[in-house]
Amino acid sequence: MAERRIRTIADNVLYKPSKLVENFDSQLRDLVRDMYDTMYDANGVGLAAVQIGVLKRVLVIDLEKSGFIRGTFVNPEVIEMSDELIDSEEGCLSVPGLVSNLLRPKSVKIKYFNVFGEPQELYAQDLLARAILHEMDHLDGKVFIDLLEPDRYKVIEDEVEIIRSGESLSEKKLPAYRSN
Repeated sequence: MAERRIRTIADNVLYKPSKLVENFDSQLRDLVRDMYDTMYDANGVGLAAVQIGVLKRVLVIDLEKSGFIRGTFVNPEVIEMSDELIDSEEGCLSVPGLVSNLLRPKSVKIKYFNVFGEPQELYAQDLLARAILHEMDHLDGKVFIDLLEPDRYKVIEDEVEIIRSGESLSEKKLPAYRSN
């Protein structure tokens, strides 16, 4: 299929909520293939459709190298989240080169559809839960840096402004889960 351009925080499309998928057809499956191609080309582990400029509630994740799963999630919804929070680092293909710790629930249970429109449920924990919630935030027009506690945001604020202006960082950092 085709690799597509990943939108960065300089692009306002990232801050728009995505629409529910209504047609589970070949166009959806083509979109998903493009998303995987794009994610792999960028050395990512997750990608939401909005990150390539498509405002549909679709995300893909591949954490098989980390002992989890590879999956496609259409119209995902959180059913429940744990009260226990884990503080761990995150990065984002739409915020290239920045990494920061963010508190997220240790586990999450979601319902979603596969690419054929069949309802599914998944219980996820640790890195998989974090990746799912990260990508679901994109579907709601949120980027992880906007969820950071003020003191953590302050540490990366200058780099964020460089990326928002459309420039690239000279020194790029990768979260540990993307550097293997």
